[in-house]
Amino acid sequence: MKRAIALLASLTLCASVAGAQILPKQFSVTTRLGTLIPERAASLDGQALVGLDAEYAISKYFGIGTAIDVSRGNTTRQDFLTRLRFGNAAVAGGDSIYYQFVGQPVNLVNLGVMGTLRYPGKRVTPFMTGGVGSYLLLPDAQINGKAMRKSDLSLTGGVGIWYKLSERAGLQFDVRAMQFQGYSRDFLNPAAGREVLVVPFPEDFEQPPAAKNTALNTMITLGFRYIPGGI
Repeated sequence: MKRAIALLASLTLCASVAGAQILPKQFSVTTRLGTLIPERAASLDGQALVGLDAEYAISKYFGIGTAIDVSRGNTTRQDFLTRLRFGNAAVAGGDSIYYQFVGQPVNLVNLGVMGTLRYPGKRVTPFMTGGVGSYLLLPDAQINGKAMRKSDLSLTGGVGIWYKLSERAGLQFDVRAMQFQGYSRDFLNPAAGREVLVVPFPEDFEQPPAAKNTALNTMITLGFRYIPGGI
């Protein structure tokens, strides 16, 4: 994270402020590829991400638009421990006990309305972006035995640069923080509704961080930006 911010700062210092890249009343579309890194308490592993931004320039310094981000990852298995019993049916519950870490794939979709503030340069344009939206968590239906979903408010903010390749196209690099409100780690437990283990010897198992009702995610993406019709 610190390296990414340092890179943005160094590129910004090298940017020339002559000329403009965006004119008012123009649309731009940016396709992005990158990674989503959830905070540890979210009990989600890092995952690949695909994003799409659409922006309308109110002025050369400010624009509004939408952003959608889609990813598919896995839950952190060691955070969800369950107990399985096997063996002699004559013994209550069985005579053999196994402790099992359980996990599952999770689809994540975030849709938001964004505002972008930028400082146009001849070749490099630094920008800040922020917005509000809604996230949707979709655990694996086959593992859970039913379709499940959870949605709530999301808040996004970040910084980035746009490097101009031509009058119509450019590369974009950005780092964003995306926070999920109303988050529930228990919702991701694939053993929910079953006989979940109450750990008798906590020192024998790594304990997950304390659960939170928010989840902060770091999103790092590289994208291709296109302005239909040129400038």
